[in-house]
Amino acid sequence: MAPVVRFETLIEDHHDEIYRYLWRLLKNAGRTDNDVEAEDLTQEVFLRAYRAFGRLRRDSNHRAWLYKIATNCAYAALNQGQRRDRHDVPLQGAIYRLQAGTSQAPDHQVSVSETLAAVRRSIANLPPKQRAAVVLRHVQGLSYAEIAVALDCSEDSARANVYQALRRLRRELEDEL
Repeated sequence: MAPVVRFETLIEDHHDEIYRYLWRLLKNAGRTDNDVEAEDLTQEVFLRAYRAFGRLRRDSNHRAWLYKIATNCAYAALNQGQRRDRHDVPLQGAIYRLQAGTSQAPDHQVSVSETLAAVRRSIANLPPKQRAAVVLRHVQGLSYAEIAVALDCSEDSARANVYQALRRLRRELEDEL
């Protein structure tokens, strides 16, 4: 039998990663003032989780369950409209990889900046489910099973969303770069 998990433990273990996930989703959707919004959504996620915690099975994947709630909260916030500047859209993993190999040469820095801008634009143009799937997989490091729970779809659908997003990003970036 699975051990009993205290709700406080879920908050301690997952609060920061849920916040970062929401922050990235909002930022990737073009929200420029996303710090406060991500904090508010994180509180909403844990409030909803607290209300439903008693109905959760002991053997459930708590992390994936929290990501599912977070994804639903993010979709609700994004569906309210108020889209802002779509050019300020970093994908943290791509930025870290590109910056890790940067030299101090100005021409190289310009090239990296142009590449990052192209990545930002391409990610902002992804459909929300694909954008979320890519962030969950390549930034948050979730398994396809966890992504499936978070996006309320099958594991095959989660794989397909990541695959289609990466395929679209490659195609758009090849055209742009």
